Amino acid sequence: MNKFWMAAAGLLLSAASVNAQNAYDALNFSKADPIMGTARYSAMGGALGALGADASVVKDNPAGLGVYRSCDLTLTPNVYITDDKSVGFNINNFAFVLNFGKSGHKKGYVTSSLGIAYNRLKNFKRYSSFRGQDLNYSMTDYFKEASSDAVYDESIRLGLLDKDGNSLFSSDALLDNRIRYKEEGSMGEWNISYGMNLSNRFYWGVGVGLMTLDYTQTVSYDENSLNAYGDSWYKDEYCEMTGTGFNFKFGAIGRITDFMRVGVAFHTPTFVSVDQFTNTNMDYNNLNDRNYINTEIDYSDTEYDLQTPLKVQGSLGFIIGKRALIGLEYQLEDFAAMRLSDGSFDFDTEKEIINDRMKQTHTFKVGTEIVIVKGFSGRLGFAYVTAPVDQALSEEYNTTYPVALPKEAMYYTGGLGYKGETFYADFGLVFKNQKECFYDWLPTATPISEESLFSTNIMATFGWRF
Repeated sequence: MNKFWMAAAGLLLSAASVNAQNAYDALNFSKADPIMGTARYSAMGGALGALGADASVVKDNPAGLGVYRSCDLTLTPNVYITDDKSVGFNINNFAFVLNFGKSGHKKGYVTSSLGIAYNRLKNFKRYSSFRGQDLNYSMTDYFKEASSDAVYDESIRLGLLDKDGNSLFSSDALLDNRIRYKEEGSMGEWNISYGMNLSNRFYWGVGVGLMTLDYTQTVSYDENSLNAYGDSWYKDEYCEMTGTGFNFKFGAIGRITDFMRVGVAFHTPTFVSVDQFTNTNMDYNNLNDRNYINTEIDYSDTEYDLQTPLKVQGSLGFIIGKRALIGLEYQLEDFAAMRLSDGSFDFDTEKEIINDRMKQTHTFKVGTEIVIVKGFSGRLGFAYVTAPVDQALSEEYNTTYPVALPKEAMYYTGGLGYKGETFYADFGLVFKNQKECFYDWLPTATPISEESLFSTNIMATFGWRF
């Protein structure tokens, strides 16, 4: 989605090759929320990698299936509230775990489980609006240096450039502009996993993840001249991306003592195939010449491939009698390992941005569960994710499209749980603080906004073990 200049290139009524996906889109689709899942999993900050026996832990460590001693069926509806106070509803988790029963052996094979689970990985819903007043530059000032010869001709036809490629829109006046940036959609993953218990001391698991992507972005740019004529123009772009991908997961848990467990897991990169549709409208109202021009462009059926980073996880679990659990977890991802590919397009520039600007991300999780009275438990958790990308845009890699660069994120979690003989119900609350830098359309090394985006997820899990 090389947002503006690629849309402007589409003003040529010719079929041109377009970079529909850039390095920052790749980051957006590779970076998941680390604690979405069942209410128990989320309430404990997602720190269950070494403890297991939860329907969402399979997305972290499939060895958690080996800890199961019975079959399990779960459903987790979720209500989320975004930074702009909008409310949405989704299913965070659905899972069925088939346990094959105890063998009766104390050594060797004891039991195993097959799990099929869906877990929501990310919600994209957000809206931001920014305004600039009394600006001494226009987006059209960058046409000459950022556009091809063919785009010069088209911009001249529209009346935004003269025959030498110089802007005619803002040469003698200040400007006001406005940017509106809206995202919607989600990422989810189906996991088919198998875990085994050996001697009640060692648990191992393998799984395949089938990822789904449904994403839309609407970006509007308005520019108004403060000259006597009040010329104005705007561009609206709607982009829709859908995709599917797959990965493999391997994990193990060692029961070091009755008190302590150690878990490790490895995830291969997710290999994602992305389809994109883009619709762009651009209007120019030249009051001086009484000239009004509207152009609409469609791009469709464009396919790109994305390879996300691999993941390595380590976790610790502590079991304090029958009264409490403590989980600790660490996850490493290197977003410089992302790759974009297309049989007909050169992604060299995007590869340079990925290699030079993307960083390793460190995720830390901690969670605890305490039995209040028999059958009822209280839970608390926290997760911290470091920034996956350098925050300053260098002149070497100036963008000509809006970019929201994620900084560090913090998750504060809590919840309650009830456990009966077969039925159980959990309640979870997740409060997220995502910091980010937002850059507008124009090449700049300074963000127009540094803000904290707050969101809340309220979820309940209903489960049956039999």
